Amino acid sequence: MRHPLVYRILCGMIGWGTVGIIYQFTGQFSEHATKLMPSWLDKNIAYSVQGIWLYLSFFLFIPCGYLLAERNKIVPLMLSMQLCALLSGIIYLLFPTTMDYPNTLEHGLAQQLVLQLVAIDTQQNLLPSLHVSLTLLVLYALWSKTHKIRTAGYFVWALLICFSVIQLRRHLVIDVISGIITATMAWYVVDKIQLRRQENYHE
Repeated sequence: MRHPLVYRILCGMIGWGTVGIIYQFTGQFSEHATKLMPSWLDKNIAYSVQGIWLYLSFFLFIPCGYLLAERNKIVPLMLSMQLCALLSGIIYLLFPTTMDYPNTLEHGLAQQLVLQLVAIDTQQNLLPSLHVSLTLLVLYALWSKTHKIRTAGYFVWALLICFSVIQLRRHLVIDVISGIITATMAWYVVDKIQLRRQENYHE
């Protein structure tokens, strides 16, 4: 494509857009949703509405993957997001989950943002956490052995986003772990398929 930026944006719209469609389609309330209980670790992470800032930085981190990753990682990122969304969507339909969400009486901008998030987000689709899965996929795409300092910065950012979903009580630790597993599986499968295609092309 003659316009690299347009190519990156288009891949981002297709990859991330697919996630949004599947997430909304599978987010309808179900009376049969299993309520997940907090673990010891969940209980020892204090709830704070200030976690909303790190949580929302996710919406900056994802575009970074498509705009800043090496060109050869753009399509794998797009495909792995689609596969991850498909796998997660199947789990959401077969095993819908929910949890007890906190009620706070705090005031301020952070609390207002949390209330807006609660109003538009589903109270299901917890396990696996797509917030975590997509963050990890972008981290995989941005990972570079050459630019170690920049990669370390991306790693810390991704780690803080994953922490924020627990701090803000949008997810539990088990959702984070399952999100990591789902993302790793999706990236591995796409990477193997891409590698096989390259081998067949050179034969």
